[in-house]
Amino acid sequence: MSKTPRLSREERYAILERDTFHCVVCGSGGKSSRVILEVDHIIPRSAGGSNHPNNLQTLCVVCHDIKHYGKWTGRAVMFEHTYRRQSEGEE
Repeated sequence: MSKTPRLSREERYAILERDTFHCVVCGSGGKSSRVILEVDHIIPRSAGGSNHPNNLQTLCVVCHDIKHYGKWTGRAVMFEHTYRRQSEGEE
């Protein structure tokens, strides 16, 4: 089985744009935000996941780390990170 190729810059930008430059899990981000966003394969490439847009999502670095490692690893400096429930006024 051949490995799925990496996404091009254009493909990554198209997914970020589709998701309005927001994390699909917590809602943080925005085009002018300093939140670090990543394009994530829902089914990982290593498990045979494709680069089809339906298998791709925008995640902030915190949600990406939680998905893959079960916790935030602190591998990137976060400037902003507001969970959707906090922005909606929920405790």
